[in-house]
Amino acid sequence: MSNAFTSRYEPIVLASASPRRQESLRSLGFQVLAYPADVDESAFDDLPIKERVVALAELKVRRSASEAPYPPYWAIGADTLVSLEGVGFGKPVCEDDARAMLESLSGRTHVVSSGLCGLNRLTGAVERAVSETTVTFASLDSREIDWYVSTGEWRGAAGAYRIQESAAFFAERIEGSYSGVVGLPLHAFYGILSRIGYPFPFGDEAGAPSG
Repeated sequence: MSNAFTSRYEPIVLASASPRRQESLRSLGFQVLAYPADVDESAFDDLPIKERVVALAELKVRRSASEAPYPPYWAIGADTLVSLEGVGFGKPVCEDDARAMLESLSGRTHVVSSGLCGLNRLTGAVERAVSETTVTFASLDSREIDWYVSTGEWRGAAGAYRIQESAAFFAERIEGSYSGVVGLPLHAFYGILSRIGYPFPFGDEAGAPSG
């Protein structure tokens, strides 16, 4: 995808090892320094899900920002969690775990919560946001679930699926931010960077990026 501003975007630190998040930003023309943070993702399990994903995003970005080289001067952290009736689904640890998650999501509506935290490494300014999207899956039979598990797409994916890959076959309805389901809600991302002073290259008459 071409972008007229590609060469003018300032680089950012991304406190994530997720190839999907990196690809999302690079496809928009951002220069990304991926600097994953080694954090205990169970540290905030006692918090409500919306608070948990934001707290984890902040923990990640603060850890990465304290260790990454300068520049970049702006850093962003993200965390995503799938929940069904208030019960959080993280990343499956094995095929059986992935299969159990998909069986639970089959024919039901779940919530994908993505927390973001942005940090200006020069001023210390911090901004936080959370995006919630509802996703309704079709009823899946055992053959469909077994096939999806065999693809391996569930590895490293909250809720055991990737909406931007083969799991798109299963989603009957998405209400909210599609990019949030992928793991990086771009409208919230834009808002956070704007508020921490990131120099988007828009003229006085230019608007925010769409999508």
